[in-house]
Amino acid sequence: MAKHAAILGVDTALGAYLARLLGARGYDVRSTGGAELLDRLGIAGDVTLTDTPDDAVDGAAEIYDLRYAAAVPAADGRLVIAVDPADTRRRAAVAAERAAGRFVAGALIWPHESRFGPGTSPIARIVAATATGAEPAAADLATSTDCGWSAEYVDALWRMAQRPAAAEIVIATGRLLSGLDAARVAATYFKRSPPGDVAIPAGMAGDPVRASAALDWRAVTYGSDLVTVLCEGAAAT
Repeated sequence: MAKHAAILGVDTALGAYLARLLGARGYDVRSTGGAELLDRLGIAGDVTLTDTPDDAVDGAAEIYDLRYAAAVPAADGRLVIAVDPADTRRRAAVAAERAAGRFVAGALIWPHESRFGPGTSPIARIVAATATGAEPAAADLATSTDCGWSAEYVDALWRMAQRPAAAEIVIATGRLLSGLDAARVAATYFKRSPPGDVAIPAGMAGDPVRASAALDWRAVTYGSDLVTVLCEGAAAT
């Protein structure tokens, strides 16, 4: 019998890629959210969309809550919650649930992008602008960001649910990419004029050491490789 997993927020890039990963690993996947991204991945027929989160989590062995702002759901299964590293209130709520004896893991997810978005990072905005022939915003060029590939991050989420004990773990590349370097890669790809030099302030990368040690996971798509795959996605639309 297939193991039942629930995804709260399957209408996000992380949710859609996670649904594909879980399906490939033999799970019965139920979820909340729209089916647009599932359709684009060709797996809409493999995921059961439910009317409420309670319906999705009922009987689930693993629950992945990717909604960020929602309260910690009440469920009996192993729970992995996506948390903005800067959201101290949500981190505290997750820690309190864990201290009470529940398996509630906090995935501190640093910026990530894919062909499905979110499209909110400076890297994604630079690629989008360059693809249309526009000049990237000066503010985006003068950034330094730890940004990874969404489709890789979902494997880390799954690995968090398989551990003997729940924990708070950073999901990040551990490497910084400047907006200027991203713009130069994008300019080469789209055959545009590269931007001139700008001052790049110091940035802060996520610490992937625990993810490597506890999950045997590390990001492999970052830096110029990430920019290139985003350019490929922009060129295909």
